[in-house]
Amino acid sequence: MHHSAIMQSEFGDINMFNWNDIRVFLAVAEEGSTLAAANVIGINQTTVARRIEALEHVLKLELFERSNRGYKLTFSGIALLEEMKQMQNAAVNVLNSAQQLTRNDQGVIRFSGNAVAMHHFGVKLVSAFRELNPNVHFELQIDIAWSKNQPLLEIGNSDLALRPLDEISGDTLVTKRIAQIPLAVYCSEAYVLKYGKPGSLSEANGHNFLAYSDDIAQVMKAVRWLNEKLDKSKVLYYVNAVPSMAAALQSGDALGLLPCATGDATPDLVECFRHEKLKHKLWLVASKESYSRPAVKKFMAFAGQYLGSGR
Repeated sequence: MHHSAIMQSEFGDINMFNWNDIRVFLAVAEEGSTLAAANVIGINQTTVARRIEALEHVLKLELFERSNRGYKLTFSGIALLEEMKQMQNAAVNVLNSAQQLTRNDQGVIRFSGNAVAMHHFGVKLVSAFRELNPNVHFELQIDIAWSKNQPLLEIGNSDLALRPLDEISGDTLVTKRIAQIPLAVYCSEAYVLKYGKPGSLSEANGHNFLAYSDDIAQVMKAVRWLNEKLDKSKVLYYVNAVPSMAAALQSGDALGLLPCATGDATPDLVECFRHEKLKHKLWLVASKESYSRPAVKKFMAFAGQYLGSGR
């Protein structure tokens, strides 16, 4: 015979069992009367008496002897008392486990990105999100360079990442484009005094340049486009990170490409010119496993709305 059929034939229909009646049963057993139990659990005495009768009906047992002195457990009631306590404890454990899982989900989100993206976008996003969701905490992980060799999310290094790439895809990834980053050619004020400030790519012909390495050119069209336009004999050397480019340009020896947010914020650097080709996309990326966490999903939705509002 099927297990559910056994449950129904021997004990009544399990679907009719009201799990809240366990709490009522234990309160009456502890207090010895429906009135005292009602005061403890915060419902009226009539409801307590009715719930005990309903429980006895479902179990097909008399659990209490009624008298003027109150309610006293019968043999059957005593036999079930310990199991009822275990069921209540199990319910408490379920609630505690659920709360722990909620805390875990609202806990730490590992969020990675290169220093520039994290400085201009990541930190701002995290700060704004935590104002609305203070129980969610972040571990910020800074990548050294913009490179195709950055750690993949699939191996579990991060829950979320900012990726400055033209296109990004993967069967195990969830992606959201959150910004279009303008780039420009910059130089130092000292360079301007020595060599002048070119106002276009054609005017920059003959000037010395610092360029990004091939690793970055492979994943960023703007870098690749500019590198192809440069006279290689005029490239003093290559760098593999935006902070390195910004620091090198301060030496006053050459021109170089920077995100406008970085170039404008770097002391002694001035913008020479922009071009319609000099821009790239910024993506927020999560593994599908991470995206299944409500807090991660909520953060990705928030990022799109927050940056989409122009902040």
